[in-house]
Amino acid sequence: MGPDFTKRLKDLDLSVGIGEASRITGATATQIRYWEKKSLVSSFRREEGGNKRFNFPNLARLMLVKSMIDEGYTLTKAADILAKHRHEADHLKMIAKLLVSVDETADGYSELNFGQLQNDPDFDVVAKVNDTSATFCKVPRKQS
Repeated sequence: MGPDFTKRLKDLDLSVGIGEASRITGATATQIRYWEKKSLVSSFRREEGGNKRFNFPNLARLMLVKSMIDEGYTLTKAADILAKHRHEADHLKMIAKLLVSVDETADGYSELNFGQLQNDPDFDVVAKVNDTSATFCKVPRKQS
């Protein structure tokens, strides 16, 4: 899955109207409109005067808010948690942009190379990850 696949995936026009969003998430249309008014989720319109549409990231946010409300959180607390998740996701996206390569090892690990160590340029930062653990290592840079 290269950059072309990722671009094609991002360019897909996958969205649903408020009725379908309600069916998928279990939230009522009234709740969805209120949460949108409170800026917890957002919608878009394909054309002037068209129906509101919700894309996949907003459906995920709707499901998260609905589950927090069902668990007894206040809307204010749910908003705080959403903001924290958004902030953490932004940081993870930044880290993912640093990824140089991913290799599978014979012992079932994925090795994620994040490139040159800033304060020791002869080494790369490599994360060794499997289903139950992750470790970071300082690995000598391969000579080109």
